[in-house]
Amino acid sequence: MILTALLISVISTIYTGKVIMKSIRSQLHDIAGVGALHLSGDLHSRIINEEDAETKEFAVLLGEINNIRAINPEIKYAYTLRRNENGDVVFVVDSDPDTNERAAIGYKMSEITPAIEEAFSTKRSIMVETEYYTDEWGTFISGYAPFYTKDGRFEGLLGIDITADTVKKHQIKNMLIISAVSFLVAFFSVLLSLYVSGKITRPVAEVTADMTEIQKFNLEHTASIYSRIFEINEMARALENMKKSLRSFKKYVPSELVADLIRLNKEAVLEAEKKEITVFFSDIAGFTSISEKIPPELLSRTLGDYLSFITKTILRQQGTVDKFIGDAVMALWGAPHKLSGHELYACRAALECRAGLEKFNLILAEKKIPAFLTRIGINIGEAIVGNMGYEERLSYTAIGDNVNLASRLEGLNKFYHTDIIISGAVYEKVCKSVLAKFIDIAAVKGKNHGIRIYELVSMLDQADSRQQQRICRYNEAMELYLNRKWQDAMSIFNELKNGDDFLCSMMTERCRNFIKNPPPDGWVGVIHLREK
Repeated sequence: MILTALLISVISTIYTGKVIMKSIRSQLHDIAGVGALHLSGDLHSRIINEEDAETKEFAVLLGEINNIRAINPEIKYAYTLRRNENGDVVFVVDSDPDTNERAAIGYKMSEITPAIEEAFSTKRSIMVETEYYTDEWGTFISGYAPFYTKDGRFEGLLGIDITADTVKKHQIKNMLIISAVSFLVAFFSVLLSLYVSGKITRPVAEVTADMTEIQKFNLEHTASIYSRIFEINEMARALENMKKSLRSFKKYVPSELVADLIRLNKEAVLEAEKKEITVFFSDIAGFTSISEKIPPELLSRTLGDYLSFITKTILRQQGTVDKFIGDAVMALWGAPHKLSGHELYACRAALECRAGLEKFNLILAEKKIPAFLTRIGINIGEAIVGNMGYEERLSYTAIGDNVNLASRLEGLNKFYHTDIIISGAVYEKVCKSVLAKFIDIAAVKGKNHGIRIYELVSMLDQADSRQQQRICRYNEAMELYLNRKWQDAMSIFNELKNGDDFLCSMMTERCRNFIKNPPPDGWVGVIHLREK
């Protein structure tokens, strides 16, 4: 905008300079022409020598020429010229106010310009110089008009000079005016363009920022975008509709997966990979009977609150909710993103769920709703993870034996009267950070080989010394049990038994049975469970 104004200013200055020159030449033409009409050729013809400067005729003509000069103060010199018998152009009456600088009568003009030559040649035309010329008095632009005697005889020329400085002052003045106007136009144009562009760019920038948030999968960001431009408003409405659609989409699939697809500008396709993950399964004990005791609307709201709490807890511990299966929840750690120490995050999530559900169930009790007693199973291992299904309908999930085992561990809580069971593979990785009770060596349904299973009690740094000692003694008793030292193991179980302690009672009964009926020599303590 500013460069355009400068260019216009330069072009205008050049053009105006030419216009000013043309205007001055026109003024010279008119002044010389009108002035020549007032000069008496007869009086002029009587002035021949320098002595005639004292004559009445000279004084009259000098007065007339001074009157002509007075018409326009920008006239520098006014004078008359004639051509003598030698063909030289000479001054006759010079009206220079400085008498010392006046050209004497008969003073020869040093340079005859084309305009003077043509004026003397035609004797009928008013001529004006087309260019500046320079002589001993300075640089001028001049005009020449013929004047005559009463009988019509050509007598001479009236010359009018305007200095180049005067012309340039006009040009500079107009250039400054044009520059000032151009600057003001440019300035206000810039202000106007900033205002107008602000009306355009501000909502466009807000739309861009909103799109950036969408790319980050931050769909809760709300942008108040308004513009007088219809297309921008339509774009903003389209973005808001897209966010609503993505928010809905986010409820059906893992948000991290959708965020990756948006960030990578990638379309979901059938693909899977084998990777080590931690799998979490949870389920509400006796949910079928609970659902029969409360109205469907209340059940739906309560279950929604429950699943919301479980989901937020998992997400807070950097997990990915894979799916909801009725009241059950399946979650993953280590997929779709790599996560160092993901097994410990899963354990923390399980313990937070248990702690939070204690408060949740107190609220349910106030509403006369049965408690949502939750059982959790956690396993770690390799699984096939990725988009499963077919081209038109995909589901991001994990499959494999280790996934199934996590589900089986969740179910074992019912048998062992526990609420969180982790596999031995998980315990080996988190044993320095958690307090866990060695429950058994169990072969779940469909498996011939048993695995060690543990009840997750708490984070190690949150357990008091008495609790740690009890768990340590219990685990010691379990090792005695596996080493066929049933009497010693039973003594510890009886020592630790505190009221309705199902595990201690169960293990005491096993020890008593094995003392009476020892198992074969190849016994390794595996319990085969036939129920899921």
